[in-house]
Amino acid sequence: MPKSKQEQIQNALLDFYRNPVAMVSLELIFSILAVVFFAIFAVKPTLQTMSELIKEIEDKRALDEQLEQKIASLNTAQAQYQQFSSQLYLLDEAIPKTANLVEGLKIVEKIASANDLVIQGISISAVPDELIKAVEGNSKRELLTFNIDLTGDYLKIRQFIEDLMDSRRMMLVDQVNFSLGSNRYQKDLNAVVRVNLPYYLSESK
Repeated sequence: MPKSKQEQIQNALLDFYRNPVAMVSLELIFSILAVVFFAIFAVKPTLQTMSELIKEIEDKRALDEQLEQKIASLNTAQAQYQQFSSQLYLLDEAIPKTANLVEGLKIVEKIASANDLVIQGISISAVPDELIKAVEGNSKRELLTFNIDLTGDYLKIRQFIEDLMDSRRMMLVDQVNFSLGSNRYQKDLNAVVRVNLPYYLSESK
């Protein structure tokens, strides 16, 4: 009795799987699937860890470069500080740690006398407490304002103002008001010069 077509196909498949070549092919397929499985679930975390390590190394390298730049800047600053350390006292003279009002007024009187000017009077906004000294790292810059009433020649008053601004003790002239004297035959002018005297004021903690 002749075999049906379906039986022929089944017999052909059985003969194929009995063949060693087919068994090797199945083993190869399973091996490839196993490799793919381990590549996905085992190698991938390792690759991620390696990527994170590489990024961490790059970040640390950039941080090292920044630290080297800061160290170089500190070395440069230290060298400059040592170069000018002998002149740092000039900063304290320019802007002292107290208002040092008496010393400032002496400078004003000396400059006025050198320019043949007569000081009619000096008015001060407020008298600072000279006993409070600024604390290192805990002080702020303040201004003490006073007005100088002068009488004299215009050119000499102008020179007086320039000498004030060139003084080693910093003085900021922000306003000058001129007026004629009560005597119309008087050649000299009256001038009120407003001066700001910067200093450091101690802040309470």
